[in-house]
Amino acid sequence: MVLAKEAGEEGWWGSWAEIAFNVQQSNPAITFDNTIARVQAFNVCNRTIPIQNPFYEYLTFGNGRRPSFIEQCPGNLTWYSRNNGVTFVDMPNPPQIIVVVASNPADTQQATPKRVLLQGNDNNNIPITSQDGFQNVQGNFLTLQNPFVASPTPMMTLTGIQKDVTAGQVQFFSMDPVSGTQVLLLTMQPQETTAWYRRYYINPTPAFCCNVPPVTGSPSLVQCTAIVKLELTPVVSDTDYLLIQNLEALIEECCAVRYSEMDTMSSKQLEAQKHRAAIGLLNGELTHYLGKNEPAVNFAPFGSARLSRRRIGSLI
Repeated sequence: MVLAKEAGEEGWWGSWAEIAFNVQQSNPAITFDNTIARVQAFNVCNRTIPIQNPFYEYLTFGNGRRPSFIEQCPGNLTWYSRNNGVTFVDMPNPPQIIVVVASNPADTQQATPKRVLLQGNDNNNIPITSQDGFQNVQGNFLTLQNPFVASPTPMMTLTGIQKDVTAGQVQFFSMDPVSGTQVLLLTMQPQETTAWYRRYYINPTPAFCCNVPPVTGSPSLVQCTAIVKLELTPVVSDTDYLLIQNLEALIEECCAVRYSEMDTMSSKQLEAQKHRAAIGLLNGELTHYLGKNEPAVNFAPFGSARLSRRRIGSLI
């Protein structure tokens, strides 16, 4: 039901959330975790800014890829959807050794050891390959150990990370082979098996209007908020939360799935009937929580150039 076309732009009740985060002025990019499918609206300095998909920067006679080499007259703030990222932050000063830390001791027990797969290029910028049993694989398999396990050689780039289903979180650090400085690149949740996250880029660099209080030695940060559409996370245990919590709609949709697997004359009709019932219950839930006569509407024919700002008419 989350992917049903009837969900529309906003989705069903409970499938969106408001978040707050900071971006660096020197590198105004943000990578979200696997719980976020996409961003629906951004807000910077109390101002909503548009979002463009990856094809926008490749339009014929368009503005081209951002940022430009010469940004003489930057336009309005715009968020651009970029390729999905493997880590939350980029690897600093490659080549780096990748250090993997398991948070739950059960994942490092010799009886049932868990593994991760690191894929990328070595310090000579050559794709890494290794032997896993009788199979030739791209990357290196690492068995989780206590307190940590590290890649056998420094890596220039990380192009893919996979792991087994674990009992606890698994963290990935980059470690400088000379100084030993570590930077947290990624934290994978227990049920995650593939690192693949939505990334956005803001251009031009945000203004200083809403900076986070400066910290000595830290880059300048800009506070942002956003409305995001949540990604469906499969339920694997009794304590997991449901993205759609309308039990009546879930029951109707389960019946629709059951009818879709039957090979009878009336199964397709019954499937469509049950699906329509589920959609109706979800729409009713939206009305119950959001109301039907209070839609979010903003009518601004003059944009920000309101008459009151020019002291014209009776809107002074």
